[in-house]
Amino acid sequence: MQRGISQVMLMGMLLLAAVCIPAAEARAGDYVEYMGTIDVGRPLGRVVADPTRPKVYGITGDGDVVFVDRTTMAVEKVSSTGRCLRDIDVDPAGDYLTVLDNITGEYWNQPPSVYILTYDLETQSPSAIVMAQAPMYQMALGRPNRFLGVGLNQWVSAYQVDATTGARLSSCGAGYYGSTEWGTQTFAATSDGTRLFRTELGISLIELKAFDTSTDTITAVASRGVGSYAAEPVFINSSDSSLYVGDIRVDPANIGVTLRMYPENIYAATGDDKLAFGVGGVYDPVWGTPLEDMPVHFSMMTIGEGDRYLYAFDPGSQQLHVMYVVPEPAALSLLALGGLVLLGRRRGCVSQNKQRRLAPARFG
Repeated sequence: MQRGISQVMLMGMLLLAAVCIPAAEARAGDYVEYMGTIDVGRPLGRVVADPTRPKVYGITGDGDVVFVDRTTMAVEKVSSTGRCLRDIDVDPAGDYLTVLDNITGEYWNQPPSVYILTYDLETQSPSAIVMAQAPMYQMALGRPNRFLGVGLNQWVSAYQVDATTGARLSSCGAGYYGSTEWGTQTFAATSDGTRLFRTELGISLIELKAFDTSTDTITAVASRGVGSYAAEPVFINSSDSSLYVGDIRVDPANIGVTLRMYPENIYAATGDDKLAFGVGGVYDPVWGTPLEDMPVHFSMMTIGEGDRYLYAFDPGSQQLHVMYVVPEPAALSLLALGGLVLLGRRRGCVSQNKQRRLAPARFG
């Protein structure tokens, strides 16, 4: 009897150590490990991480496309285009990236068409250029051979463009865009290019808008209020399971559904819905609870290479901070699960023995 109780108590202590202690005493670096800085030496306005390679790509307003290598912790290449670059996106498969040349970049002098340059990521060289017949100020990759974009100049339209010919395929109303701010990402598409999201800028009641882009006819399908005046960042994770808009997480399939709220804006997150990242902290996406402090505090973030590397750009020092996203402690989880199973079995054995002892004697 005493031996059975001791084993049960020991297993309970192991289970407590495996489950309760890490949850109550999260240490710095449990979820994000700081690796160091890369001196970019340029004022990047947008950054995107390669989904498969140890690379980060950025653009400057005066025309530089910057290629950064995490393995050497240095700028690998700079392609000077001499153009007025305003946005950048990378193919989810990591084959190519595109950059948008707005030509003027001026609020009241928007061009009737823009240039979109494509770079082959194997060679890091331009592979194509197309004149898109739409006044786009932000852009994202759509379905294969399709570009998506939105204009600038108070009440604007969203566009879908043929990536080969530049022909405008369709457009629809996209709300208000009364600001030239471009340091905050307010425009994003799902990885398959069938759904597009944007938040308005510079208006008293900011709306999140969703567009169906599954066909060549772009259609506004939903909207909801998300803020006032201040830019509300938009980020969709790699699995398209969570759309983060400012300090809320919504269902990309139904933006009217609020999944969770956070103490601050979220700028990046993992596709498995395990971690979300703000300027100040790391959060549990499902419960919204803080897990630990961020090692650096900058809002221009990007996550890539299988959601294992997180980057944050400091516009003041023009440095890119590199962080490693720690995988879930699988061994610990297995220990906890094993403890539950063994504890359940032990309780079952004790219960059976007790029943045998309490059962009346039977005589033949």
